[in-house]
Amino acid sequence: MLSYNATKIIDWSSEYLNYVSAVKNKGKSVNRWFPILEGFSNSFVESIIREQTSTELVCLDPFSGGGTTPLVAQELGAKCYSFEVSPFMSQVCRAKLRKDYKADEFLYVVGLIRSLLDRDIKHDFKIGLKTISKNQRLKKWLYHKTALESLLNIRKAIDVVGLEFPKYIDILYVALGSILLQFSNVFRDGKALRYKDNWAKKTYKQKDIYNTFLDKCINSVFSDINAIVTSRYNNLDFFYNGDCRQLIDIIEDGSLDLVITSPPYLNSRDYTDSHMIELWVLGHVLNYEDVRLLRRKTMRSHVQVKWGDLPLPNSKILENRLSQVLKYEEKFWNKNIPSMITGYFCDLEDILRKLKTKIKKDGKLYINVANSSYFGVVIETDRIIEEIASNLGYTINEIRLARRIKTSSQQYEEVKWLRETVIVLQNK
Repeated sequence: MLSYNATKIIDWSSEYLNYVSAVKNKGKSVNRWFPILEGFSNSFVESIIREQTSTELVCLDPFSGGGTTPLVAQELGAKCYSFEVSPFMSQVCRAKLRKDYKADEFLYVVGLIRSLLDRDIKHDFKIGLKTISKNQRLKKWLYHKTALESLLNIRKAIDVVGLEFPKYIDILYVALGSILLQFSNVFRDGKALRYKDNWAKKTYKQKDIYNTFLDKCINSVFSDINAIVTSRYNNLDFFYNGDCRQLIDIIEDGSLDLVITSPPYLNSRDYTDSHMIELWVLGHVLNYEDVRLLRRKTMRSHVQVKWGDLPLPNSKILENRLSQVLKYEEKFWNKNIPSMITGYFCDLEDILRKLKTKIKKDGKLYINVANSSYFGVVIETDRIIEEIASNLGYTINEIRLARRIKTSSQQYEEVKWLRETVIVLQNK
């Protein structure tokens, strides 16, 4: 059901082969400090920047994630604003974008941390997450005592050394964050954290945990610091931690040439949950109220918050799909599903409306999205965004098919594949 002249979807899957997956970045310099599985690759951003006719670009990524867009833009000499709501992922962004590290100084800092650990430094942190460690009320817990105490001792050593060398705090916290799951009882599996096989019997020695952290600093971070080159812009100066729906207001009207982004997918995934261990163990959240407040700042792509009744965005396609989903109300695994779907597109409509005044005439937006499915009803995210953007006055230049994504085993009988696309909009 299309209420407008829809754009033909062009197959770009051969051009975008592996580009729209961040897995390709896993072993790359700087990216390997904390590998990000969600989002797109460096090559994706580079290909878009090189498409532009102008070499004097001001860019934006309102959903920065691990900082791929501002990092690649920085390497190519483009100024890039970027926003990220998660305090831990913001730390990852800051660590990657910073350019004033000194290799010898970093080695000295790591040596000071090693010395504190050798002298048996003890932490004084209290982690408020109920399942963090063993107690009589729990059948499962995230860390055995030695592992948790060792990791928190490292955090304490970073804090002590960071008083004298504050510019290394973010990069050291990111290095610590990268080993938190390794010594936990769980692993990250898509949306969720799942317990490892035989987790209750796995044990870790303090010495091994310390050495793993120190090896990460030397063999990964230090070698990458040595390779950092100067660039025209330091996009750390234009990075902000917070809700992009509000932060867009800080950008000067008519100043943006290019937006490259991938908003959270409408898959009921709460990205706060995905990095819950990093948030708690590294002290970004101290209590459950902190978690609640953080969730309310995120895109409405999950059901962890009751969003309530919301006005429907200007989209006939969305109206049709919601009516189809509501037919399965008795099967809802969460009653907030309809308001989540509505809220997601309300947020995107709000963001596109605000960006309209920030982007120069003929400026472009590249939006990487995937469709989703609930109860066999396909929510065509790309078509709905196309309709909303068209109603806001954007020109839809292209919709590029990036790849087809296989659905979960629970959905496969009804919907076997979902479309992932790149929507190219132009401001007129």
